[in-house]
Amino acid sequence: MTDGWRAACPNCERMPDRIDGPGRLLLWSPLGHTRGKLLRLLGEAGLAWEERDELGALMVGLEAGAPPQLAGRLRPGLSGVELDHVRALYLPGETEPGPGDYGRVAPLGQWLAAAEAGWLVDMMAEKRLTSHFQPIVEARDPSRIFAFEALLRGLQPDGGVVGGGPIVGLAAEADLLFQLDLAARRSAVAAFAGQGSGERRVFINFTPTSIYDPAYCLQTTFRAVEEAGLRPDQVVFEVTESERVGDMATLTDVLGYYREAGFGVALDDLGSGYASLNLLHVLQPDFVKLDMELIRDVDRQPHKAALAGKLLEATAAMGIRSVAEGVETPGECQWVREHGADLIQGFLIGRPGPELAKSGWTA
Repeated sequence: MTDGWRAACPNCERMPDRIDGPGRLLLWSPLGHTRGKLLRLLGEAGLAWEERDELGALMVGLEAGAPPQLAGRLRPGLSGVELDHVRALYLPGETEPGPGDYGRVAPLGQWLAAAEAGWLVDMMAEKRLTSHFQPIVEARDPSRIFAFEALLRGLQPDGGVVGGGPIVGLAAEADLLFQLDLAARRSAVAAFAGQGSGERRVFINFTPTSIYDPAYCLQTTFRAVEEAGLRPDQVVFEVTESERVGDMATLTDVLGYYREAGFGVALDDLGSGYASLNLLHVLQPDFVKLDMELIRDVDRQPHKAALAGKLLEATAAMGIRSVAEGVETPGECQWVREHGADLIQGFLIGRPGPELAKSGWTA
């Protein structure tokens, strides 16, 4: 698997800094009424500001601990469009902006999310990301586990568990998705291997928009798999948020690198939109997961049954193994088994947990 490896980009390992002050915040507002709202909200927060006419900006002084508090004031007070259109540049301490700083100008909403993301930065830096594992079983014999899906979780300092949804949502808003996706992939590999996984397989989610150049960005993941003692054919990388993929060439390259290294690839949420259906014939993944909303009540809703049945027929004809995701009732399970699903995943079979549990199936 190491043949032809390139050196990994040094920035791949760099964790972002916390934004907690003291410092200065430069703000550029495109519209007068938005500027007025900013001034009012800054006044209500008791923050001093000054006009920087030579920069065409407002400059706000922030004491230690003030950036997260400011985020709590501004995010509810401005519309989503305003948060996207106002531009922000944060300067630590009493630094004056230089030519190299202007490449860091970002939408205000992104900066505010980053200011609130100190706990997430700490979680990544302190390696407090882990995974819970949910079994994926053979449809013909649901007592037989085919693989586990690694689902992202975070550990709080007091031992509490944070779900993957809040973690990924904040990372996306704060432009931390690249760092999170890399750290999550590595932690999933380590957590799975640490369970004494043996010959079992694991599905690991990744967001394709977090991969800039697969020739560099995937090297750390490949090394993590090798160092954990796993074979590539034990690992399936699962494309998440497929409906948001805009660069088909990059996605094809990423999946090509995974396949050349011996890994499997899966497409998530088939049936959730036209984009994922279009990706099916273009990418021809090894596995596809039928969207859990499509599976919900499929045994009782004829329109869902008609669509799910055709998707199962199509994947079978293309030689792609299908996973019915989100199966929660015996009726749903019976329907997907009778209509050709290869694999089943859902609460009926087993809930996610920190250990590699057995299938909860009872005939």
